[in-house]
Parts: sequence; C-alpha cells; structure tokens
Amino acid sequence: MTPEGEGGLRPFAAATVSRALLRLAVVGATLCAFALAFSGAARADNSQLCAGYTPCSGPGLTTHGYQSAANQSWWSMYAGINCTNYAAFVESQIYGVPTPSLLLGDAYQWADQASKAGIPVDQTPTVGSVAVWGSDAPGMGGYGHVGVVEAIGPNGGYIDVSQSGMGTANDGYNWERVYRSGSSWESWPSSFIHFAGSGSSTALPRAGSRMSGAELVAAGS
Repeated sequence: MTPEGEGGLRPFAAATVSRALLRLAVVGATLCAFALAFSGAARADNSQLCAGYTPCSGPGLTTHGYQSAANQSWWSMYAGINCTNYAAFVESQIYGVPTPSLLLGDAYQWADQASKAGIPVDQTPTVGSVAVWGSDAPGMGGYGHVGVVEAIGPNGGYIDVSQSGMGTANDGYNWERVYRSGSSWESWPSSFIHFAGSGSSTALPRAGSRMSGAELVAAGS
C-alpha cells in the first residue's frame, strides 16, 4: 500500500477473505479495507493524530467507546477491527441512526447502497458524516474504506477522521488528518454519507471533538 504525497511504503498486514466465504459466513457481514500497519515497522505518519484506543481517548479526542463494543456486530458488519463495523457503531450509538433498510455491503459499496435507501450522499463533508473511499482509492485495497468525520478545517481544507482498521497501533484504531490537497497519505474521500441524525452542517461538536467554532464549516460552504 503506497501513501500518497509522502513517499515510501506504508506496511500493512492485510486480512483478506474471499467473497464466497463472506456469503457463507454471516448474512450481511462485510469487510472494509482491513489493513493494519505493523506498529514496530510503520514509518512516521505526520497526518496521524493518534493511534490506539488509549492515546485516542486523550483530551480533544475520543474512541466513542468502541473498544468496549468492537466484539459486537453493528448493522450486520463483521465485529472487531473493521472500518464498517466501527462506522455503523458510531452512527447508530452516538448519533442514533436507525439500521438502514438494506445492507450497506463492503465499504466501497456504502455510498451507492445508502443512495438506494434514500440517504443523502454528496461531496461535502460534515461533522458526523461517513467518509467513503472507493475500491480504487490508493492504499485502501479492493474493499474500499469508511471512517467518521470528526472535524473540518478552515475552508474545508482538511478533515479529521476517526477510523478502525487503518491505525498503526495493534488495535487498529486511529484519527487521521486528511488534506484535500492530497498531502496526507490517505487520499481525499470519494463521497460523504449523511445519515439521519448525523452529518448536518449545523451539528454542534460532541464532547471531545477537536473542532473550534471557527472550524464548524462544510467544505464549499
């Protein structure tokens, strides 16, 4: 997996499961870009704000308590270190979003499936929305990736994303600052899903949010 804009390789241990096995396992269970970096061998990542449940529980940060809920499946996703299960957990338990009327599938399918269910999907990040990376996004693997938008920089120049399955810590959790300019290893998301109850441009920051009042702006607004 090759980070964009920083040079060098970002080592990941990819846990890949065939689609045939997925169908035989749990109905509706899905995989995202299940890619964990080896913490001892990972290169420096200047855009990583924190890595691991404990560091990401510090001032101005939050894990939303996922470490105590990761062993449970949310919205029929695979439990554990999994980006889709984490996003489903945050949307349902933090924002009170009801279970979607259809299975969202793998991470790269979330935007299309959400649109089919009548859930707004666009190119504008808002606090609480789900950022989606397609299957062709650099470094994401064939399943794509999803994360939760926690903060938005001035003029929409960057977003802070919390995510599972991408961090350099053994538990796979981190916060990453993703720049629209492409200067971070993680590319700009292809779309943003605005589930009911979250992702509103008028949403106030939660306790532990990194956003200041001046940063509560949506890209392009």
